[in-house]
Amino acid sequence: MGRRRRQKIRRRPQKRIPDVYQCPSCGNAAIKIELLREKKVATVKCGSCGLEMTIDDVTSLTEPVDVYGSFIDRFYESAKTEE
Repeated sequence: MGRRRRQKIRRRPQKRIPDVYQCPSCGNAAIKIELLREKKVATVKCGSCGLEMTIDDVTSLTEPVDVYGSFIDRFYESAKTEE
């Protein structure tokens, strides 16, 4: 008689949060976020179109994804008021 074989465990890699984000202005994945926690400021820059914005409400718990969400909200809010 043969012995029972163990089933191989297949592990899925965890999804990672991206480092570069999509620009709402030009559509390219070229937005980089710089967090300056000491000054409580974050700078959002697009490498393609040159769009730049400073976000002031940064805390010690703020992550780049949170800053990107605030940036998107402010971008579309300013676009809405220009119309």
